[in-house]
Amino acid sequence: MVDIFSNKNGLIYKDISCIILDKDGTITDSHFYWSEIIARRSKKLIHKFKLDNSLYDLIAESMGLDISTNKLLPEGPIALKSRSEVVKKLEITLKNNNIKIAQESILNVFAEVHNEFKKDSDKFIKPIHNAFNFIKKCKKFDLKLALISSDTEINSKKALKFLNLDTYFDMVLGGDSGFGNKSDGNSAIYVNKNFKLNPNQVITIGDAPTDNQMAKNANLQGSILVATGQISLIELLKINKFSINNLSELTFVKSK
Repeated sequence: MVDIFSNKNGLIYKDISCIILDKDGTITDSHFYWSEIIARRSKKLIHKFKLDNSLYDLIAESMGLDISTNKLLPEGPIALKSRSEVVKKLEITLKNNNIKIAQESILNVFAEVHNEFKKDSDKFIKPIHNAFNFIKKCKKFDLKLALISSDTEINSKKALKFLNLDTYFDMVLGGDSGFGNKSDGNSAIYVNKNFKLNPNQVITIGDAPTDNQMAKNANLQGSILVATGQISLIELLKINKFSINNLSELTFVKSK
């Protein structure tokens, strides 16, 4: 077991045996990856349902893309919330503009984009280098590592393999792994049971409020939020006082 602390704020978690990491915004650049998916979804929705091209900006923004910067919006919903919540926000936006598209039809478009995107998704996987060093350090201290992402399980595994990080993780779960929204905590509870750990031996690290909520609902010792995603450190500190700029700010020592 290890103690994990931050030199910046003096906060510490003691006797940790396992860390649950998020993917997008924590290990990989969420802006680069998800902005491409939003663009593809928006174009396909317009083409498939014969919508006016002028609606592109509105549709893309409803899913969480800042058109002016091609960056993700701090409030999401993409990369921060579940697919069902993204679809709900899109449905409301379309309805407010007198466009009715059934939820099933939207999900079918998302599935089509997913199948097309997975062929060249490697081009859009951009690593966060501080995370690489952190993950390698975790294994040197014999920590169990699990990845829980709102992205699909196959996409998550593919990303880790592409980054040569797959051998560092003991478990990978996605938004389609059957545990519901990650914020509910059920996927984290599954990790605890599978590794036969006390929840107090586990923390989560992510870039969004959902990672913090997951830790609370799974009764983990706590969570660390990192400002490498789409939410600023100032905003993260309002959610969790153990928030940091990047993973290089964390230090490990063997527990006494």
